[in-house]
Amino acid sequence: MLIRFASTLLIVLLSACASNKPAIQDSAELGPDGQPLVQPLPERFEDEYRNGLSLMEDQKFEDARQHWADMSVVYGQYPGVWTNLGLAYYQTGNYEEAAASYEKVEEIDPTFCPVHALSGITYRELGRFDDAQASYYAAIDCEPDEGRHYYNLGILLDLYRNDLERALEFYRKARRLMPEDEKLNIWVIDLARRVGVDEADPESIDEWYDSLKEPVQPVSEASEAIGSPQSAADVGVGESVSQDGGAGGEGAVATESTEDSSDVSDDTPQSEGDRESGGEI
Repeated sequence: MLIRFASTLLIVLLSACASNKPAIQDSAELGPDGQPLVQPLPERFEDEYRNGLSLMEDQKFEDARQHWADMSVVYGQYPGVWTNLGLAYYQTGNYEEAAASYEKVEEIDPTFCPVHALSGITYRELGRFDDAQASYYAAIDCEPDEGRHYYNLGILLDLYRNDLERALEFYRKARRLMPEDEKLNIWVIDLARRVGVDEADPESIDEWYDSLKEPVQPVSEASEAIGSPQSAADVGVGESVSQDGGAGGEGAVATESTEDSSDVSDDTPQSEGDRESGGEI
């Protein structure tokens, strides 16, 4: 019996400009060059934010939920606050409230990449498969070289949509980006046999993978000074906690490195799902 585990980062972010000083952008205030001006974070914001992270790391999710709810009243312009509130709701089984928090993030900043993978997980839990699929595609658009997005979308298409051919495509892509994950190879072989195609990746997968290596246009310095109510992205000081949890139960904390030089840990809540029973996160 093959088991499917859905994976996503639990992202809780503080951002910094190039000087490593936390900063925000106010889109209502533009400089002479038309770019948003950078302003310092409010007093005590960073301390309160880190206190919330500590509660999450200690798995005190009820306390964390109240903490982030309180922060959302005062600092509701920050996507990371609502993201963490959604995560706390998710960890306590309040999926409707989690979805509402993530939707608030998308209202504040539709380009805030971390929320898409998280909302996909929650929508799946609520049986909102169309919304889950759209969220996973949005996550891929935001981070096309992040394997876990293809991984999660493959599981959704495989177990819940019975779209085996497309599920196989996304398992293949996830395998390219996550070669250390041995179970992906097993899944690809299994599904390729069921679909009746070659187990080896087709040329289209090679072309897609090569396209990820093509250089991208440089981002302007102003747009890299992130951490705004509109754009708290993963440049500068990014922090997250790592906790396996969800429908399949809780597991050990895990961390992984990021491109940023800051001390960052990734929270990867995972829930086990059986292809036959359909129990994915």
